[in-house]
Amino acid sequence: MTNIEFVSQVLGSSNNLNKDEHRSRRHVLSVGRAYAKTLISQKLLDRTILKDLNLYTSLKCVEFEEEDVVRCPLIEFRRCKTLMKSKKPIPEPIFSRLGSSIINIESVDGGQLLTEIDKRKYQNNKNRRFKIDDEVYVYLGADNHLYIPDHEIYSLNLDVITLKNDEVGCYECEKDDCKNYE
Repeated sequence: MTNIEFVSQVLGSSNNLNKDEHRSRRHVLSVGRAYAKTLISQKLLDRTILKDLNLYTSLKCVEFEEEDVVRCPLIEFRRCKTLMKSKKPIPEPIFSRLGSSIINIESVDGGQLLTEIDKRKYQNNKNRRFKIDDEVYVYLGADNHLYIPDHEIYSLNLDVITLKNDEVGCYECEKDDCKNYE
C-alpha cells in the first residue's frame, strides 16, 4: 500500500463520521508511520517478523570509502588499521531492544557474511584472547552511516526494514540502471 492509498483510505473512512473537520494529509501520514513503527518494533522484539521477507527493503551495492582513522568521531575505532564508511547514509531502520532491523549483510558477490555489532561488543571482541579472525563487523552510527573497522570492503548488500522507502535512493552499482527517486 502506498502512502497516498493509506492517507486516502483513512481520510475517506473518517469523513463518513464527520465531514466538518479538516485533517491534514501530512498529519495522517505521520500518525500512521508512528503507529507502524511501534508495531514493527514490537514484532521485531517478539522475533515474529523475521520470516516476513516482503517487509524488508533490499539495498544493493552500498558503496564505502576509506575514513581517516585519526579524525573518526567514534573513539572505539581510532585504533583500527583501516575504517570504511558508507558514502550515503542508509534509510533509518526500525529499532527494538534487540537492535536494528538490518539483516543479511553480505558482500556483493554473496561470498562473505558480515555481522552487525555495537561499539561495546566490538571492544569486547577485539580484546578477547580467543577470537574468530575471519569475522567482519559492521557498525551503524548515529548518523545512519555504516562503518566497517579493520577491513577494506568497498561495497556490500543488505536488507533493512524502514518506513522511509522514498529515501532509499539509488544504491545500484551500475549507474545506467539507476532510478531517480527525487
